[in-house]
Amino acid sequence: MPATALWALFAALFISAGAYSNRQRNFAEGSSDRNVPDLSAPLLIRAQVAQQPPVQVRFSLLQPSNDTASLRNIQVPFLRTALCWAETNLVPAITASPAFGRAPQYVVYTDNHTHSYAQETYRQFPRHRYKLVNLDLDPRDAIRMAPFRDTPLDDKNRASVRRTLADSDHLSVQSGRLLLGTDVKFLHPPRDFVEAASKLPREQAIYMIDRFWEGETVDGQPVSKVKYRMNRSGPQCPGLLGDFIYLSPGLQVTLENLQSKMTWYIQQPRTLDRTIPRCPQSCLASNGLHAVDQFALVLALGEAVKPAGEGCFALDAEAYSHWYPRTPRTLVTHDKAMDECTLHLSLSETLDGEDGKRKMLLATASLLLLAASSLACMFADEMHWGEKRG
Repeated sequence: MPATALWALFAALFISAGAYSNRQRNFAEGSSDRNVPDLSAPLLIRAQVAQQPPVQVRFSLLQPSNDTASLRNIQVPFLRTALCWAETNLVPAITASPAFGRAPQYVVYTDNHTHSYAQETYRQFPRHRYKLVNLDLDPRDAIRMAPFRDTPLDDKNRASVRRTLADSDHLSVQSGRLLLGTDVKFLHPPRDFVEAASKLPREQAIYMIDRFWEGETVDGQPVSKVKYRMNRSGPQCPGLLGDFIYLSPGLQVTLENLQSKMTWYIQQPRTLDRTIPRCPQSCLASNGLHAVDQFALVLALGEAVKPAGEGCFALDAEAYSHWYPRTPRTLVTHDKAMDECTLHLSLSETLDGEDGKRKMLLATASLLLLAASSLACMFADEMHWGEKRG
């Protein structure tokens, strides 16, 4: 065997092994920062996790009236704050869970006016970690919104209806889906929520409670201690807040069901008696149609879960708190406070990190190709010298 072929093969394999070893070391160092699952987990479990699609975390950044001042001063800061707290506390809890094992993917609904702002917000994220969906470019958006074209909704509630209906087309039924408003903040790691979500059977849901604060029930209890229900019969998810809902894989809330429940609510007398106990005065906003998307979900989700009306579960109202007051037990809050948060992405989770990984993989592939070529040359030379000796 010629010495040149041997040397080429040895060099290629040595360099390839070095590149692979360096990549593994960098991955291990990055993993310690991201709280990924223990690498000693059973191989079977890890293989199953790798085959599962990542959890989808849905936000929206919609501005129907093209109000740039509101977009820049309120909506974008809220999105960035919500994203920062999610990356700080939610994502490490998800990646540390053996049932999930990797970071979620963000799905963000935009329109022509807001799309560039969302692009800038996610600029440093690797591309597989987020998907921006411009609903103005979605031909089905008009179909979904057609029943409500003439409904007198304000901008906020029209955007909420639009995002809720879009979920039926743009989120994967095979994934776990966390539907969030941009005023939700993960102030501490929500480990009990992640554990509950990881153990949730297919076609079930977990949600935060919308606590009503005004008045008492007929038996003298403060309404804040009661899960409201819609004033109609049939399966429901009582107390549901539309800005924090987790859907387990397989659970499908159809577009037709959502449209039907929204239409029913719109057709009711616009009084406070549409819920039990009575809805607070805020329900009369938006021409009496405030939170129509949420109240429709109480009914549509209640029908969709398995068993109907029994497969949806409320989170602890103090740990997962709608509005004030916060307490030492509060882990996640839904309110209008702009809690300061600084987003830190490790290099492995940025675009630069992704580019580095791709370059390393390309270099390794090139070296392996060189090794294969050297091996082919070695066999060719061996055959050549064998023929000469023969």
